[in-house]
Amino acid sequence: MKTLRIFSFAIALFISMGMTAQSNSLTEAGNKAQKSLMEYLRVNGFAPSVDTRDNSVMFKTNNVLYWVSFEQDAPVLYTLHRKPIVFADDYEDYYPSCVRYACDSVNRVHHVKATFNAKARRVDFTLETFAKEPSDFHGGFYKMLLAFKDVDKTFTEAYDRAVKLYKASIEPIVPPTPIGNSPLKISYIGFGNFDASGNKLSDYDQPLRKSAVRYIKASIDIEASEKGLYKVGMKLYNPDGRMMNAAKGVEYASTANVEITKKDKPIECEFRPYGADEADFWKAGEYKVRIFDYETGSMIHETSFTIL
Repeated sequence: MKTLRIFSFAIALFISMGMTAQSNSLTEAGNKAQKSLMEYLRVNGFAPSVDTRDNSVMFKTNNVLYWVSFEQDAPVLYTLHRKPIVFADDYEDYYPSCVRYACDSVNRVHHVKATFNAKARRVDFTLETFAKEPSDFHGGFYKMLLAFKDVDKTFTEAYDRAVKLYKASIEPIVPPTPIGNSPLKISYIGFGNFDASGNKLSDYDQPLRKSAVRYIKASIDIEASEKGLYKVGMKLYNPDGRMMNAAKGVEYASTANVEITKKDKPIECEFRPYGADEADFWKAGEYKVRIFDYETGSMIHETSFTIL
């Protein structure tokens, strides 16, 4: 099956691309946890080694690479990692929305957490627990390891289903994430018409006429329950239901960066304009708009505008 090609990378390539190098030294409790785990694994027939870049303990079982990282101090946060799934740059059937759908499937079925790093085109599988003493972690080690059983199978089957639905539909698969599953909230959205130089041709909330529309710019009032830097993405669908992208391989028609300095206080934010100078670029009809939290993939608002 074609999709299975994504799992066949060599361990050396995975280590160079998938693991995060850190130079931080371990705490006293973390150092004790590392040494104790090395001894525990050797006694139980594993062949562990230490990755000096982040002081994690690596080992293989059933020909799959795992590693344990250590954070904090008394109790220590142990994180068990499984070899990730990395999509090659030339992989033909790579669809981020389908990856998120498959991650959601893993998270519903397994106790393991599947997270998607869109920039690295990588899916990580992790399981965390706190332990005051190394023996506490050792006592649950095999249970934690068992939790990773078939996560790759669950992901692959869900991804294949999503891709088939994607190809059979004019709209992409949207992960089953409810509106509002994000700290971001939109209370207003308007659409204006601009020319290529950024000059306003018609103001927000004014009628959009096919003969005059060039570049559509969305303006939103957005707030968040927590202060911080956020990014939002806009997906746009033409009257035929087809998604309009900024460029080939780009998931969104437009994006915007948002800095929230006061929580639960709306601020105005504008997306980058989307369109063209060609008179026939836009057609008359209703255009569906979906706004997403770029980092979480959660849809936070859905609306539409009409070109007359």
